[in-house]
Amino acid sequence: MGKPGFIVKFFDKAYEDKGIEELVNAPVAAISGVSESDAKDLEKAFGIKTVGDLATNKYVGFAQGINCFSTCSCVVLDKNFESKEYEDLAKKPASAISGVSEGDAALLKKAFGIDNIKELAQNKYVAIAQATVNLASLVKYLKDVGAL
Repeated sequence: MGKPGFIVKFFDKAYEDKGIEELVNAPVAAISGVSESDAKDLEKAFGIKTVGDLATNKYVGFAQGINCFSTCSCVVLDKNFESKEYEDLAKKPASAISGVSEGDAALLKKAFGIDNIKELAQNKYVAIAQATVNLASLVKYLKDVGAL
């Protein structure tokens, strides 16, 4: 498949001619707005090197799960178990996630301005990385079934 079309606007100019599969394996700094310094901080904190690594990072996944539960706790829990405490989970610092040290959280703050779990869960660079990975999976599927 040729150029990934609209998605290239989210990547640096040097990656405009890359296929979607290549973008998944591109360095995280290929995402427009992510500097080499940011990429080094992400690698130091979580071992994130590629767009795919950012999209599938377990701490990002934890943050997204916590944020979802925090947002939806009043919907998924019986009224007898509802608590403001659940709603406040996403407001806790990223270091509240088991395995994320205060040093890692400081690197997230430095790289992306992330102060809490919600901000990690909803980070625009994470969303770009996840959209890229999802689109690449769809393209692979379509190729596998002969639709492309």
